[in-house]
Amino acid sequence: MKRKIGIIYYKMSETNYYEDMEDCELFSAFDETDCSEGLVYRSIAVESQRTFHTPLVMESAVSKMNSNVKVVAQSSSFSACPSVPYGMSKTFFIMAGSNYIIAQESIDDFLRTQSSYDFMYSESDFLWKGKYLCGSSSFDLEVNLYHDKPTAAFTVAVRKVSCDCSVNACFTTFFNLMKTALCTDTTDCAKPVRKPFCIPKSCGWVSQVSDEEFLEGVQPIFRMAACSLESRIQSVKMLCDVAQKDAHYLELPAFQPQCVQLLCELVMDETDDVRQHAVMAIAALAELDSYREAFIHSSVLPELFCLVENCQYETAQMRRTAAAILAVFSRTHPYTVRCELQHQHQFDLTSWLQHASCLLDARTRESALIVKNYLEDVSLPNNHTISANINEINNSIPCSGVVTYV
Repeated sequence: MKRKIGIIYYKMSETNYYEDMEDCELFSAFDETDCSEGLVYRSIAVESQRTFHTPLVMESAVSKMNSNVKVVAQSSSFSACPSVPYGMSKTFFIMAGSNYIIAQESIDDFLRTQSSYDFMYSESDFLWKGKYLCGSSSFDLEVNLYHDKPTAAFTVAVRKVSCDCSVNACFTTFFNLMKTALCTDTTDCAKPVRKPFCIPKSCGWVSQVSDEEFLEGVQPIFRMAACSLESRIQSVKMLCDVAQKDAHYLELPAFQPQCVQLLCELVMDETDDVRQHAVMAIAALAELDSYREAFIHSSVLPELFCLVENCQYETAQMRRTAAAILAVFSRTHPYTVRCELQHQHQFDLTSWLQHASCLLDARTRESALIVKNYLEDVSLPNNHTISANINEINNSIPCSGVVTYV
């Protein structure tokens, strides 16, 4: 079958000094039979695929290399990377060398150091697909690898594929760090880097607001959560930011129950776009003991346990954060957590604890093992009655504080 090659022309949008120009590719060739769908968020019901940084994939790659030592030795001196396109994002830099394997490993090593990012390498496309998620901010990005044979150098191009805003200091910081670590062009590294965008302090809450003003201000957020998908996304992002406010406002009787109930609904939303930010908001609020108890006695608890599983790179940070939240719950209220799971939700905790050590992501596995250590030591009676003074039992468990959500 003859493959059809087409040309896409992009219109350069007007940008200001701080924009990252994610649409600045002028034109490029594409193969209509190889259109990628990897950037679409996947449901948690989809079977997980291993990413480039998992132990199983590394073991498979090593095995494959060992079985083809002669082929690798012969082909490592040249690169099969595509040539540099006619037009691409201005966020790129040069890596000297003609050995593709060394270039790939160097990029892999750097990407593993970025704790707020998760990546999956597509060998056929010579690119890394990545996801950033922290609080109310998230975006998808790509790291493309090209090779220029005449100059015997690689070009690494980094671009945002989708983002919640064009002004994003996190992406700029990521690119500057990557360029500093891998760029071999001394003249390019000497160029002034783009200044990170900072929101002026005057845009924040400079003065204290009254309780009535706070409650009036959050009501539109609650109403948005009952509307369309885009409204729900914006609503839960706002809740992530509200969760950073003073505890006095967050623990108002007119706000806390409504906030907990809304997050219980949003964490069970059918789309990852909503669910991921709901988990981040819960993580921020769970630092307050009153919210920890409210979440433990709600439908959020079993949902968080269900989120802790092996997954694709798009949802890794969400599930990692869910595991960290459960580690806090289990550390501070182990008896209550186990009682709620077994007697209120009929959750199969035994099976979950058995699989905790099988999680592929190291940080998720670390939090899950903390949960396992605390909950395995808890024994409950078979009937539905438990010690009336369960709070005293929880408080008698040694606690070393709240873990950091990453």
